[in-house]
Amino acid sequence: MKIVICEDEQYWTEALKMSISKWAVKRKINLQCINLSSPQELLNYFENHIDADVLFLDISFGEEVIDGMSLAKRIRKMGNSVPIIFVTVNSFRAADGYLVEAMGFLAKPIDDKRLFLFLDRIIKKDRNQKVISIMSEGRMMNIYQSDIVYAEVMDHTITYYTTQGKISFRGTLGKVLETLDEECFVQIHRAYVIALDKIESIKTTNPYAVDLVKNNEIINLPVSRKYINNFLKVYSDDIWERY
Repeated sequence: MKIVICEDEQYWTEALKMSISKWAVKRKINLQCINLSSPQELLNYFENHIDADVLFLDISFGEEVIDGMSLAKRIRKMGNSVPIIFVTVNSFRAADGYLVEAMGFLAKPIDDKRLFLFLDRIIKKDRNQKVISIMSEGRMMNIYQSDIVYAEVMDHTITYYTTQGKISFRGTLGKVLETLDEECFVQIHRAYVIALDKIESIKTTNPYAVDLVKNNEIINLPVSRKYINNFLKVYSDDIWERY
């Protein structure tokens, strides 16, 4: 994961890097940090690079005429959609963040919990854009992971029920769990793996069940006793990260 930090005070740069490194170690993420200290350095960087995963941008640059918000507008005019997180001692300009589609603000000193939530959202969004290649009925098909509502495994046949329809191919539950990202999906039954972001409601009394949203349709699936406790824990963690 490539992270760009644009901050003119070395102390805050190092503090931010330390917090980001703690997150990366906890999430087992390979990290590359690019440290820039002036508006011009940042503009030069984005004129030549488009592969940054997130930009941490200071709002104020001391004696510089241009501030972080103006810099962000310049970057957006370049056509760059990199997620931007503003870092500031004052949050009075937070409302302006929507103008540049910023993820949000981090106040100094850095709150690790809030920082971790921002970075987790970026990782989850990237994983949901993952493309999965499937050989079905003699054809190679590509689907976005974010389109999958749930997977069903019956008699060594995997069926992905997606927002675009259903796709079946030969395989096992182990193959499903290996292919789909565990941060986005959870097993609820020996035959079912579901997408966390497609959950509408959960029935938490026996017999357990879950309602999923597929386009305008509600799909009800059973949750087995064996998986209910882990399912509720994973779902609660996912809700906490989102909100």
